Amino acid sequence: MSKFISKQSVAIWYALTALLATFLVGQVILWFFPDGTSIGASLLFILMNCIPLITAAVFSLVLGEVKSLGDFFKKVFLQKESPLSWILAFFIPVIYYGISILLMNVRFTGNSLLAFFLYFPWTFLYGGLEEVGWRWFLQEHLYFGKHFITKMMVLSIVWFLWHIPIYQLPWITAGSPNYLIFYLMILGNTFLFGALKEYSKGAIPCILAHMLIDSLAVLVLVQSSLPQIILLVIFEILVASWLVAIRKSLK
Repeated sequence: MSKFISKQSVAIWYALTALLATFLVGQVILWFFPDGTSIGASLLFILMNCIPLITAAVFSLVLGEVKSLGDFFKKVFLQKESPLSWILAFFIPVIYYGISILLMNVRFTGNSLLAFFLYFPWTFLYGGLEEVGWRWFLQEHLYFGKHFITKMMVLSIVWFLWHIPIYQLPWITAGSPNYLIFYLMILGNTFLFGALKEYSKGAIPCILAHMLIDSLAVLVLVQSSLPQIILLVIFEILVASWLVAIRKSLK
């Protein structure tokens, strides 16, 4: 079936489906579990975070891009990645927090390293798995020729819109209460994760980078100073574009 459907139309329908499904699950949570303390709220919140993955699996199966769910998970999680992709997975959080520290736009929480290690596994469900949808599936189906920057701009808007139903939940704290700043944070990470995907076959390196950024937030929080955020994002875009240019020159 995928032969008769353009990548761009697949990307559009995927994005709309993931956004609508996330919105609907969010509304169910707000209607039936507004306090967020029940098991039902927790399970539905996990479902919200897994919708990009679930939607990617359904689309991949319907389009015939994978033969079975087993084949889907193999292509997502069991690819042999290059050493460079693993290095970049650790390098991206260093860029995000390192530049923010240099710009003096962070606040240290005072938590111990134990808090980081305890929170890290949870970020696989609360953030990491969404990379299967955004990077492994949607990025590969967005088609703008060789225009990496245009592709990342579009992907950043979809990723930002997807977060809005999640941050409407009263017990969830956004990266910044200012939506402009939050979008800029997403924009910078979209470029870095997008560059990492150019070096990766599956989704695991992107998942790892996402988990590290989310987990390190228990130790250090990036603040909402607009000038510093703009400088951070500019640096992230430049680094990501440079990495992609190197990748293309090696092909």
